[in-house]
Amino acid sequence: MKFIDPATWARRAQYHLFRTYANPHFSLTARVDITGFVRKTQAKGGSLFNGVVYAIMTTANDIPEFRTRFRDDQVVEHETVHASYTVPLADELFGFCETVYVRDRDAFTAACTAATAAAREQLALGGNTTAADHWIYLSCLPWLDFTAVQHPVPNSEDCIPRIAWGKISEKDGRWSMPVNLQAHHALMDGHHAAKFYDGLATCLNRA
Repeated sequence: MKFIDPATWARRAQYHLFRTYANPHFSLTARVDITGFVRKTQAKGGSLFNGVVYAIMTTANDIPEFRTRFRDDQVVEHETVHASYTVPLADELFGFCETVYVRDRDAFTAACTAATAAAREQLALGGNTTAADHWIYLSCLPWLDFTAVQHPVPNSEDCIPRIAWGKISEKDGRWSMPVNLQAHHALMDGHHAAKFYDGLATCLNRA
């Protein structure tokens, strides 16, 4: 990781302003066309879930603001951030799962499949992900074509981005899904969110 000096940082004004807010997180939801991704994945017999996780993490790692975190008065930019996501358990419960991100698609997919299978052996929700902050928190809601999401956060100092995606739907031969992003405004703005949505659509449809 590299350290950023808040005093000389280009976004120091935004950083200092939103660090004072009681509710500094913004949340956006947009529909992403994934027609090419669905067709290619189905033709290959692949996993839509793994493919979406890979595309989200690839896109997030390509945008520095998604890799930036603050810790008290210290700001750092991670070289790589990794996936922490939920998996379904018995009795309509869920558990946490972690997969280290690598850019090689096949290697990441294999790691994701293995981690998910292991996480599903949990009998109940265990401890949250490790105390490290090099994560992107992910949630999949495959049952719901939602229009907005508000993620729980422990306090205003939590600066780990949350990303959720919903039910994949088909209309007039086109496939799409809702994608939600919640992030700390001290570290990113709408411009960075728009870059994420554009990059995600590109990454998915070239899968």
